[in-house]
Amino acid sequence: MDSRSTPPPRPAVPLPRSTSERLLLGRDRIRSAAEAGQRIRSYEVALDLDLSEFHFARLFRAAFGLSPHVYYDEVRAERARALLRDGLTEGEVARRIGFRRPAELRALLSKRGGAPTPAGEAEVSDASAE
Repeated sequence: MDSRSTPPPRPAVPLPRSTSERLLLGRDRIRSAAEAGQRIRSYEVALDLDLSEFHFARLFRAAFGLSPHVYYDEVRAERARALLRDGLTEGEVARRIGFRRPAELRALLSKRGGAPTPAGEAEVSDASAE
């Protein structure tokens, strides 16, 4: 089985009592999964925090202004933009953030505010126009 499809390990520490601390723990878990290119579902996080999926989603949106899924996508897009700026190809970036094809990466980036032009791409397209 592919390591990107396995969920991140559950926290080994006891659950915090306060809801705000649980939400911070959930947000950290979503962020680490997104940055590692792992798939994660909000119901998994909610169960780990001893909350219902829908209650977790409502609380998360109220606390952070985004749904858990949108937050996950935002973190993935942020990571992808950084990797593209570092000079990696779309295919390499797509695999690192958990996609199978570069088209999935392009769709995410267009939905989440576009991607920076990789270094040298503008020069190549300008040179071919002459």
